[in-house]
Amino acid sequence: MLRRSINAWKMLMLSLPKGIIAFVIAITGLCVSLPLVIIWVGLPLLALTLTWCRTLMISEQKAAEAWSHGKGEAAQHIMPEHPSAFRWEGLRTLGYQLRQGQSYRGILYSILQLPAGILGFTLALALPSVAISALLSPVVQRVSSSVFSYDQNMLDPDVFVFLSGTTPDERSWIVCGMGFVLLLMLPLLLSGLGRLYTAWINMISGTHQDVKAPLEILHNA
Repeated sequence: MLRRSINAWKMLMLSLPKGIIAFVIAITGLCVSLPLVIIWVGLPLLALTLTWCRTLMISEQKAAEAWSHGKGEAAQHIMPEHPSAFRWEGLRTLGYQLRQGQSYRGILYSILQLPAGILGFTLALALPSVAISALLSPVVQRVSSSVFSYDQNMLDPDVFVFLSGTTPDERSWIVCGMGFVLLLMLPLLLSGLGRLYTAWINMISGTHQDVKAPLEILHNA
């Protein structure tokens, strides 16, 4: 469970840089290629953009499935293999890409992965940070009161009326206990977030669809 949750944490932390890369490739590729279609230069650029986005999506789907099946190689690579095998064979190549539903899914993934990556990255960073900060609250309270002569207002008794009459030191230990509980729950929370992220990737890429490399399919087309 611990190793699985650590792999889930890695996958969520990498979801943001992957989202940024995919978003930049998709938006830049479409903005450059579509206006140039009228002079034909944009056709190979559009085909390459579709191939890139499709490859990024399938690479992430493989990483999510690897984590889901308990394999340690999940989320180890930010970028997939460079599409050096891409070959422009005229309208046939572009026509093949436009006929594939995975091409449109790849564009959709590349655009939506950025907000999904921001959410996953934020939760993966915030949950451990909150747990560790709560565990350190007695130390923070002791240093604050002894060095700066200031009591940390943890769990304000004006808000939490059941804590009225408690001292700042006592409230800091209550916060510490809450942080300890959160720390114990952290593996379950991270694994749950990993499952949600995997479900998102499977939904956007098409669950149980063939994940054969698009460049290999294109080469054999």
